[in-house]
Amino acid sequence: MLINQKSLVRWSAAFFNLRYFIRSKTGLRTRRNRTFCIFEEREYTYGEVYEKSMQYANFFLSARKRLVIEKNPGAKERLSLGIYQENRPEFIFAMFGAAISNSLVFAINTGFRGETLARIINQAHISLLLIDSSTVQEVEGVLPNISVLNKENIYFAEDRPGEARYYKNLESEVSRAQTDTDLNKYRLRIINTSTFIVIYTSGTTGMPKGVPCTHIKLSGVGWVTWFRIRLSKKDRGYICMPLFHSNALYLGIMPILLVGGSFVLKRKFSASAFEEDMLKYGVTYMNYVGQPLHYIITALEKKYGSEEAVEKALARHPENLFRIAHGNGSSAVDRRKLMRYLGMEHIYELYGSTEAAINAVNRPGDPIESLGRVSKSEVIINAEGKICPPGIVDEKGQLANYEEAVGEISKKISKENVFFDGYFDNPSATEHKYRDGYYRSGDLGHIRIINGKRYLFFNGRTDDWIRKDGENFSAESVLDYAQKLPGVELAIACGVPCEISDEKVMIAIQLRRETSFEPQKAYDWFMQQQREGGMDPKWMPDYILIIESFFLTNTQKILVRPFKLHHFNIKERPDMEMYYRQRGDTTYHRLTPEKYEAIEKEFAKTGRQQLLAVRKSK
Repeated sequence: MLINQKSLVRWSAAFFNLRYFIRSKTGLRTRRNRTFCIFEEREYTYGEVYEKSMQYANFFLSARKRLVIEKNPGAKERLSLGIYQENRPEFIFAMFGAAISNSLVFAINTGFRGETLARIINQAHISLLLIDSSTVQEVEGVLPNISVLNKENIYFAEDRPGEARYYKNLESEVSRAQTDTDLNKYRLRIINTSTFIVIYTSGTTGMPKGVPCTHIKLSGVGWVTWFRIRLSKKDRGYICMPLFHSNALYLGIMPILLVGGSFVLKRKFSASAFEEDMLKYGVTYMNYVGQPLHYIITALEKKYGSEEAVEKALARHPENLFRIAHGNGSSAVDRRKLMRYLGMEHIYELYGSTEAAINAVNRPGDPIESLGRVSKSEVIINAEGKICPPGIVDEKGQLANYEEAVGEISKKISKENVFFDGYFDNPSATEHKYRDGYYRSGDLGHIRIINGKRYLFFNGRTDDWIRKDGENFSAESVLDYAQKLPGVELAIACGVPCEISDEKVMIAIQLRRETSFEPQKAYDWFMQQQREGGMDPKWMPDYILIIESFFLTNTQKILVRPFKLHHFNIKERPDMEMYYRQRGDTTYHRLTPEKYEAIEKEFAKTGRQQLLAVRKSK
């Protein structure tokens, strides 16, 4: 669905200028006492959220006033603030308060650590940082490397003096700001096409990319989601994805707020808590990414003992009001299961990204393995920059012309489009993403023509990207740590098939002479890097391949594609020295034919066994 920018102006004015929105006929007068958010047994009404958001707006304006007086940053420069917290109501108050005060929010992924965290804060020129107990130690560790703010500008969101150390208490400072005067003259006019929040995705270098999201883009995405899945004010969402993630903002908060519904906010995802929460709070809707959805299904099957028992217990449970799930990265097998278990008619599996330039969704009646119909502007482009032909399926349902049909999912757009207007302070990444009139997704896929309609199918990430647990990051981020592993001479990193959704991380390493691989030491070293070295836990290798020596090209490069294509399939390459870890493991194990067969069975359970097939490189 194409969105005309002008048609969205009134939507964004009515939504993100919250003072106008909640005082309008569809706003505060009809919603004041209606529940908006539930967090750890505490209900927040629309009226309460509005009042708290106004207080945060005054706090941000007071901060901007101090900056103008002390540093004179310029009449048109907005306050830049960072939120580096786990899910909590203060995150929402701050986000809405920033919208009201026309401040610029940087939603910092709590997985960012060490040098990456410091570089993000410095690049954004953040003047004010909100943290909590889950992030305070990471901030303390990088403060010497942060040049744009000091402890005086960092605010702790919890009343825990022992943990807060030298930081100001956020609630106290927000309350104090309410006595400040003359704040209105420090408020800048809201422009609907200006950036409101920057959400981070990965880059093809180690530096994450900031995706600027305008008022009009956010309201447009929320409106499209609301219209697509037909939410109403009676719906209650379930937000367990991190609030710094576009999935929670685009599919969770935005459509619920626009329609006047409510949602349960979870501090962290818990598969075992979903059933109780769903029944207790009357949850009707959930935004998801693939792996958490799978973990929910696994938890239910483990509790009840069989698929039939889950369906019997929940599908017609009198307190089960669940009806809609909307997200990305789940397998067709898992979607079929959840629909059975909860008595649902459809799950809206989405293809999209933080940039939101390409958007496809599996609607009722679409082939369930597909990501839905796409227009002629969405195309598949090969390495030579040419458009790939449609995929052809053989009698077994497998893609027969993989090499010709699979390429990078792209879309023909103009530079003046509603959704993608470049990355924050990163022109080189913008140029790489938008080339020759096409937005390049970094994803591999193919188009199939079914009954005369074009359907999109996903085939993984390109070589320099890895997608794990619903987040994209660069292979170079992993490579940086792989090369520092004691004893390693050379290394590569890539994404490989995952039995649940998205990908897992594999590294291939060439050891120095007279050095042998020690699984436990490797595991302990990577864990130490997570604690002390700024390594994101998602970058932890799931598979480690030991190579005697890499083949180098004439330009002294290692070709990654063959490793990605062969991945960990020791059935095809029984001579491989491969190590692996699974969820809960505290060391790496040697991959044997017997262990590989067990992994194959897990892929079969989720209908993803075709991903294990080894394909020849071009």
